[in-house]
This record gives sequence, structure tokens and C-alpha cells, in this order.
Amino acid sequence: MSFMTNREHTTEELALAAAAVARTENELLLDFGFALAGPGASRDGDADDFSARADNWFDRNRDELKRRLCGQPNLQRLTDAIIDTAAIADLIAPLIGSPSAFTVAAIIVKRGLRWLCQ
Repeated sequence: MSFMTNREHTTEELALAAAAVARTENELLLDFGFALAGPGASRDGDADDFSARADNWFDRNRDELKRRLCGQPNLQRLTDAIIDTAAIADLIAPLIGSPSAFTVAAIIVKRGLRWLCQ
């Protein structure tokens, strides 16, 4: 059970989290930027543009992410990247939807919560 969301994650959710955790931060940023670009975007587009879109999203939504995540009483006990990614995705899914929530959660886990919560 995730200590932050008080529910068991499904096998599918853990698989999405594991797949996201297995990717590099740069790959995750590209994926998220591509998702933000919308259905008409081509993966052949400028990788720097996709990454910039993702970084801009983090800049615009940092306060909301902090509100959703940094006040969690057990935040410092994050120890398992896959479960932590799934738990964080639960908390931010209303902000961005799934499966992008898993991508964003994995970026947050890779950057570390100190990056977000300071």
C-alpha cells in the first residue's frame, strides 16, 4: 500500500511507473513535451522544443505540485522509485491526467523531492 494515497496500486499502474523510472530524465522530458505539444505534433520535431515545453510546464505548475506533494506528512520516507512514482502520480493525476502523471512523477522522483519542495 502506498503510504501517501492509502491504496494498493494495480499491476498496470506499477508497470507504468516502472517503465517511467527506467527511462532517463531527458527521455521523460521529451515524452512529456511531446504529450504537451498535442496530437498534431510529430516526434520528428525539435527535441529541444519538446524538452523546453516540459520545463516550462514545471515552471508554471511548480506551486501546484508543491501544494499537492510537499505537505505530505510521510514525504521524507520515499525509498522505492517505482512505488514512489505511482504514489506521486496518484496525487498529481488530477492536475495533468494519466499516463502523463507517471512521466511527471518519474521526473520528480529522479530530480528529488528537495528540488521541488525547497
